[in-house]
Amino acid sequence: MNENSSTTPKSDSPAPGIADSPSQWRRLICLGLALSILAVFGRLAFFDFVFFDDHVYVIEKAQVLAGLTTESIRWAFTATDAGFWHPLTWLSLIVDREIWGLNPGGYHITNILLHLAATLLLFTALNRLTGALWKSGIVAALFALHPLHVESVAWIAERKDVLSGVFWMLSLFLYARYVESPGWGRYSLVLLSFILGVMAKPMVVTLPVIMLLLDVWPCNRLSEGNWRRNWKLVFWEKIPFLIIGVAVGLVTMMAEQQVGALKSFEEFPFFARLTNAIVAYGFYLYKMALPFNLSVHYPHPGAWPLGPVALSLAVLGVISCFSIKQLKSAPYLLVGWLWYLISLLPVIGLIQIGGHAFADRYTYIPLIGVFIALVWWVGGLTEQRKLRQFLGSDRLQLLAAMSGLAAIVFFALISVVQVGRWQNAETLFRQAVMVTENNYLAHNNLGAALSRQGRHGEAIPQFERALQIRPDYQEALFNMGEALAGEGRYGEALPFYGRVLALQPRFAEGHNNIAIAYAKTGNINQAIAHFREAIRIRPDYGEAIKNLKIAEKEKIREDQPSSHTPTSVHLNH
Repeated sequence: MNENSSTTPKSDSPAPGIADSPSQWRRLICLGLALSILAVFGRLAFFDFVFFDDHVYVIEKAQVLAGLTTESIRWAFTATDAGFWHPLTWLSLIVDREIWGLNPGGYHITNILLHLAATLLLFTALNRLTGALWKSGIVAALFALHPLHVESVAWIAERKDVLSGVFWMLSLFLYARYVESPGWGRYSLVLLSFILGVMAKPMVVTLPVIMLLLDVWPCNRLSEGNWRRNWKLVFWEKIPFLIIGVAVGLVTMMAEQQVGALKSFEEFPFFARLTNAIVAYGFYLYKMALPFNLSVHYPHPGAWPLGPVALSLAVLGVISCFSIKQLKSAPYLLVGWLWYLISLLPVIGLIQIGGHAFADRYTYIPLIGVFIALVWWVGGLTEQRKLRQFLGSDRLQLLAAMSGLAAIVFFALISVVQVGRWQNAETLFRQAVMVTENNYLAHNNLGAALSRQGRHGEAIPQFERALQIRPDYQEALFNMGEALAGEGRYGEALPFYGRVLALQPRFAEGHNNIAIAYAKTGNINQAIAHFREAIRIRPDYGEAIKNLKIAEKEKIREDQPSSHTPTSVHLNH
């Protein structure tokens, strides 16, 4: 262990005025952060599920619906459902089920409270690490209220983001305490918090590298005493973190492959992944500055034109060169920039998960690094002698404070609008369809939202558009069949169900629904065959079992010469 303590930068706390001590200022800042989060996100408590992975995590997840039992707890620690090993996320949802039942507002409230806890811990950790009260407060406010972070808070299925965020920030705080007074007890607490973080979301695996950056600035652990000896100490103390991170990363990749989310290099070649990663780094910076036209899904283009790749690469190069050049005078620039680059690596697209190019939720932790770099850089400008002489010290500080406040208000107002788009599935996916092109997933999910409301006629064009973009899109094929069936057009539904089963022969629900369509069009023999296949695939499929009994009775009546075939067969989807 390194016995060196950190060199704490001079505090930027103002002279006593409104409050009598720094501790009172800290409480006021925490109160302001809490009230602003509740103001921006509070109405989520009245919002619905958006049926985008919500069914995977809550609505149709039997182990979650069972509540807090010995079996559900055991399952949470062993399951890789949804492509992740994240037992704490499952446990938090199970506890929510115990408290709230299936009231979506309760799950939203939990997400808000976790985001609030992460924000307050971030402020406390940065203030402990740097001693810069107001800079830490501004960074925490930007983290709390930025529109790119709305997705992580508003999406129930993204519970893993806000929960892991709590443990990420707690780890930073505990690390600050460890650096102040190194010892096995404090080191163990940091390691425990990190383990809990990766048990909430595997993206936390980059935290030990971020701690190495913090050793450079603001902890300043490498400049005291023997430089080479210090490097060895701070590196070796991160080894247990790295080992755990690698293990969790491998488990995650296997889990993603198991559920079919890990894409092959045939579908996404390496060059397409590399160019998308470069564009993604630039895209997130652009959306950080101008967070308009946000979407829950950004479809992957497959291959990017040279223009966006070159522009993004140029921006990354300029920022990197500038940060390196300022390393001695402004180390926070390079530390914050590397925080951004490194913490995004697991989700930048080199390992392609799903069919999206970007995701707002991926910025939840990485943008903190950019916020740190910008806030400390602006603060550094106020200390430059030439600017002080030109504008005056008081005027310069006032200008910097007003700029920070204006940015926070600007982002908060946009977030209020963005939160509103998460009211339900229809509002969310209408926005996605409006601001993106060729978004097959958004068209399909908008159609599904309309179908759930019985608006099948409005849903059908959305499914048609999704299938124009991606003809073999299984979900849209199935949903088109259901929408046509909902309109009573069973004969037209049959080909769509047939295409689904050609792509996935062991799809029990597909067999059940095509059987219903066959029964409704008078082909009872085909109906019985498909009901039986659905039950063979899924022996506990209750609806198919009921439908088979009804169909078999109908078949008996058909075979009796004196009977008449009824005009309709009442079967269950």
